[in-house]
Amino acid sequence: MKHLLETLVRQGDISGLSYGFARFIAEQSACEFDSLLAYSAALVSESNQNGDVCVDLQQYIDQPLFDSEYLVPGQLPVGQSLEQWQQVLLESPCVGNPGEEAPLILENQRLYLNRYWYYESRVAEMITRRLESRPEINPKLSQKLDLLFPDSPQKTSPDEQKLAVALAASHRFVVISGGPGTGKTSTVIKILAVLLGQQSDLRIKLAAPTGKAAARMMESIQLRIEDYFIEPDIRKLIPRQACTIHRLLGYGHRSFQYNNSNPLALDCLVIDEASMIDLTLMYRLLEALPEHARIILLGDRDQLASVAAGNVLGDITGHGQDIGYSPSQAAQLASLTDSLEQTIPVSAQPSAIADSIALLTQSYRFSQDSGIGRLARLINKGAGKEMIAHLQTPDSEIIWYLPDADHLHPSAIDWMLEAYQPVVNNDNIEQALTAFEQSRVLCAVRSGPFGIEEINRLVEARMRSVQWIDAGDDFRGKPILITANDYELDLFNGDTGILWPDELGNLRACFRSADGGIRRLSIFHLPDHVTAWAMTVHKSQGSEFDSVLLVLPSQAGNNALNRELLYTGVTRARAQLRLHASEPALLSAIDNITQRHSGLAQKLGWYT
Repeated sequence: MKHLLETLVRQGDISGLSYGFARFIAEQSACEFDSLLAYSAALVSESNQNGDVCVDLQQYIDQPLFDSEYLVPGQLPVGQSLEQWQQVLLESPCVGNPGEEAPLILENQRLYLNRYWYYESRVAEMITRRLESRPEINPKLSQKLDLLFPDSPQKTSPDEQKLAVALAASHRFVVISGGPGTGKTSTVIKILAVLLGQQSDLRIKLAAPTGKAAARMMESIQLRIEDYFIEPDIRKLIPRQACTIHRLLGYGHRSFQYNNSNPLALDCLVIDEASMIDLTLMYRLLEALPEHARIILLGDRDQLASVAAGNVLGDITGHGQDIGYSPSQAAQLASLTDSLEQTIPVSAQPSAIADSIALLTQSYRFSQDSGIGRLARLINKGAGKEMIAHLQTPDSEIIWYLPDADHLHPSAIDWMLEAYQPVVNNDNIEQALTAFEQSRVLCAVRSGPFGIEEINRLVEARMRSVQWIDAGDDFRGKPILITANDYELDLFNGDTGILWPDELGNLRACFRSADGGIRRLSIFHLPDHVTAWAMTVHKSQGSEFDSVLLVLPSQAGNNALNRELLYTGVTRARAQLRLHASEPALLSAIDNITQRHSGLAQKLGWYT
């Protein structure tokens, strides 16, 4: 075990950051570098970089601490019990109990970096405080709900959206979770109509984690706002503009303008695509809210978790558990929505947070016989055999390409060229952008034969071979994906555009503006960006396309393959899905559920 960490960092099994942190902790504790304390410090750092908020020590008893060929089960350096491990840690001045000042915090069997323990505890505290402070319910709320839902089902079958609006009108903290096409936007429009009907000067802000998600939120509201039974004077008060969370909080120079000492000037905040919010950003967001403000989180709890540490929406909603309300909450919802109380789901031992969660399960995009919709449901259920059988059944919505070793299926390549020809062979930038927004290649990984780098290279090579595009790195019709936020240019990580010549023949970067127009920017002043014929599934969150080609690595057991990624990729397709994946890879993905370690769900009452 001598000099194990040097070997691990040299082999790339841990990062230089984890190695340096372990050395710091060892030096500050005056202990050997090859000690359980140092290994624990490196483990916490490494886990945090991989998305965990903390390390569950119990998970590693008699297991290797790192994924490396140099470690085998049973290699825990000191002792074989959780109690011995905890004792070793607490003997160090660098490890403290909750609330103490120390680089590492040990809370029961969870080991945290101090700031992540603080963020998690504060998020739980701020949510709990809002759960305990409910606003008064308007006596006319039930009548208002009946006006907004004139075609609501009979009492024996409560309307999910109606229940969600009733919840949001009676709580300061609400989560509305549902898959694509379940009516989250429709629901929030009606929520805002109810709230504005009670208080016409209510200050409302709309935001999302990325610029793309914020733009889609605005687009969805503008498309649907005229469809409902909302008074004209109320309809005009509903906001149409959304921004990124970072812009909302005034982020700049590595700090946030708004915080607990300088709160946001608002009464109600609606956040879309909440599954993308990591723990740190959720802490910053809640910290900047005034005490009286409502917050409504919209998202799909079954989607991929955030890129950074944490799975906040999953923690809040109980990681896929059924939602059952307290008897008193069920009775209130039944009364407000004119439903039979026995039709409202009730839990014998509800958590307080469950009373603020609404699940939308009925998809208005995918019918019951929709191939894509059924595939998404099977993935969520973890029904691997049924999923394969479904893919093997002829379906007009789904085409399954089986890879040949490490080569893309020829038909998949043909589809890429067919889908993207209107982008490069077009005389009109508006039409080129529209064509690009309709179809997309999504990948699970960046590198390798089925990664975005190779597919981007392959697409351009084929286009050059048929003389659709010119030689060189930049050309007319080249799609780009922004990978860094630039607040001065109003461009954000995840935004996509196309290079297109102006009237003088100079290439400009063209992006869709919030009002549907075209923004033309100099290509020499763009923030970091990459070619975007193909993009990762992570980058596609907040976007939807008519047609999607989802490309997965062919090997089972690839670390990138998991159920959430497969579900997210599949549900980016509105009308047609082409799935390029081997059967072992698909079964591996559906069996691998992402488990990010944190204590937030327990702090919110989901677990004892």
